[in-house]
Amino acid sequence: MDWLDLAKTAFEGSTTYFDANLRKQQEDNFAHFQGRHTADSKYHLDSWKYRSKSFVPKTRSIVRKGEATVAAAFFSNVDVVTADAQDQSNTLQVANAALMKELLNYRLQKSIPWFATLIGAFQEAEVCGVVCSYQDWMHRTETETVLHAGSDGFGNLVQYEAQQEIVVEDRPYIDLVPLENVRFDPGADWRDPVGTSPYFIHMVPMYVGDVKERMKRADPKTGQPVWTPLEDGEIQAAMVEYDSVRNARENQRTDSKAEDNAYSDFDIVWCHRNFIKVEGKEYFYWTLGTQHLLSEPVPIKEAYWTGERPYVIGTVALEAHKAVPASLVELGSAVQKELNDIRNSRMDNVKLVLNKRWLVRRNKNVDIASLNRNVPGSVTLADDIADIQEVNWPDVTASAYQEQDRLNVDFDELLGNFSGSSVMTNRKLNETVGGMSMLNGSASVMTEYAIRTFVETWVEPVLRQLVKLEAKYETDEIVLGVAGGKAQLQRYGVDRITDDLLNQDVTIYVNVGMGATDPNSKLQKFSMAAQTVAGIAQALPGANMEEVRKEVFGLAGYRDGSRFFPEAQEGPSPELMQAQQMIQQLQQALQQAMDQRQMEAAKLQLEAQKAQEKSALDAAKLQQDEQKAVLSAQIDQQARASTIEAQRQAEAEKAQASIQIAAMEAEIQAQTELQKAALQAAAQIEIARINVDAKEDASEDMTETEDDGPKSSDLMQAIFETQANLLKAISAPKRVVRGSDGRVAGVESA
Repeated sequence: MDWLDLAKTAFEGSTTYFDANLRKQQEDNFAHFQGRHTADSKYHLDSWKYRSKSFVPKTRSIVRKGEATVAAAFFSNVDVVTADAQDQSNTLQVANAALMKELLNYRLQKSIPWFATLIGAFQEAEVCGVVCSYQDWMHRTETETVLHAGSDGFGNLVQYEAQQEIVVEDRPYIDLVPLENVRFDPGADWRDPVGTSPYFIHMVPMYVGDVKERMKRADPKTGQPVWTPLEDGEIQAAMVEYDSVRNARENQRTDSKAEDNAYSDFDIVWCHRNFIKVEGKEYFYWTLGTQHLLSEPVPIKEAYWTGERPYVIGTVALEAHKAVPASLVELGSAVQKELNDIRNSRMDNVKLVLNKRWLVRRNKNVDIASLNRNVPGSVTLADDIADIQEVNWPDVTASAYQEQDRLNVDFDELLGNFSGSSVMTNRKLNETVGGMSMLNGSASVMTEYAIRTFVETWVEPVLRQLVKLEAKYETDEIVLGVAGGKAQLQRYGVDRITDDLLNQDVTIYVNVGMGATDPNSKLQKFSMAAQTVAGIAQALPGANMEEVRKEVFGLAGYRDGSRFFPEAQEGPSPELMQAQQMIQQLQQALQQAMDQRQMEAAKLQLEAQKAQEKSALDAAKLQQDEQKAVLSAQIDQQARASTIEAQRQAEAEKAQASIQIAAMEAEIQAQTELQKAALQAAAQIEIARINVDAKEDASEDMTETEDDGPKSSDLMQAIFETQANLLKAISAPKRVVRGSDGRVAGVESA
């Protein structure tokens, strides 16, 4: 069988269908998404060269809002996914579900750029209609030389070199595949185009250096076949493959997959992964374009152990019996074009009102350049004013703005958007809070429907393939240790992770439900559901709580709420429920008896507390009386001590005053005696001097002496009187003078 011709026929047939039915629409979708007019738009004609050609970015706004909503819905939980065992009674399956949940959460948070991949996939589905992804395990090793120590056979220790393989990459990965790089039969089942198409071709751009490397080695872990070595000329023949959709996707930039450089290892060639069914069996092989066979066909189970194609195609808008449904961008393209026309026509009208047109008579001397410039304050020369006529244009009416508002509403209703223009147009509704909630609610339902479709058709199938890859290829001891520790496998009786444990069947689903786009609404619904379940469980002890939880949490937007009640996933038997009911009745009776005893005990405790309080009050009163008596005795003792101290101080002051008076009297007496002796001595000296002077002058001045006799006797008499007064003052009695505080202040004559 000519496998190369088979792959070529399938590729050319599917490419013909893609070019005829999908390529043009894909180019238009990317043009609207990027805010450009389509290639066949009238705005590219020469007649519209000087007309308004703006583009209203409504399409991009819708897509960006959808991306933001998806980010809020998927990444508001710590755990990305949840896993359940197929058989809850099987301990190994339950343990594997807990382990696989932690493994996927670890890989999606650490190894795989899950946020960018998920948002990019949703964007691709909104723009192209479908999103395709490839899931596989990347295992790459390198050989390096290491030194080992050993014996040379004679007991001597020697070193020798050996080659050792080092693991460079060992992880799962998800690649988003552009729709233009995928080929499958258009008649495939619209619900599963990947699995039901007789062929599936993936065009993979690869560097020449990588192609040559894969021609020299084989992947030992995945078992993919060895590539056939080719010459450089044969490889170069598959280099250039222009694609108009890729050009539109890259916004008319230089084709990133077509190199203009000279042939080198950095050039890009197109290799095809071919999955083809022949006589009921599926085979897989590689080709270099459609020119050369790179690997021999092998059964798909030899290359991919699951036996299924490692691709998933999902969408956000279902169309029955249509493998590639219309995207949201395509659904709104007609309204988008009308919005552009209304905007540009209105802008042209405004420009004509502000910059009028002129009619000029042919072959007349008129400054036409001045009219074209239309500069304010300028001068236009003309021989005759009648040669120039102004053309007036009516201003834009309100109908142009109203028409745009109605188109905005149509666009938002079609694609499920809640915008300010919709609120302003629906004036009667937006005047109330309830009306605003109705507008937002209808838009949220459309968005949640798109998210649920995206989850069911792409997210969960991708995660199911990752589970199979983890079960087969996960050997990283660190990752397994971290995941096993978080899963707490010991509670399931599992102490080590084995292949038998990893190969157990599990069910994977994402923690996203209806109502997940609004965090407040989501919290409110969850709280209401939890309260409802708790109320039913308390009011109806014999109810089947598993079914109640499924119903209540299903109405709240969740699958069944089982992940919130892991211990009740298996469900109790009727006998157990009856026993539980009897236990509850006995517990109620026991509780009543205990309540009665507690009341009696509380009464006794209250009486004991009152007696204790009375005893404490009496003790406090007695202690208070004792304190009063002690305080009174202390006060009396202090008063007596103060009186004794005052008397002692008064007597001391009196004795001190007597001592001071005696000392002062003695001092006065001594001074008096001293002064008296001094006066007597002075008087005697003066008398002696007078007598001497009198004797010396007796003979000479006898006559004068007789004349002055009365004067001398008067002088002597005065001296004697002075001495007598002084002696009288000194010998006069004295008395003590006291101050205001009663203490001695001095002495004065009586």
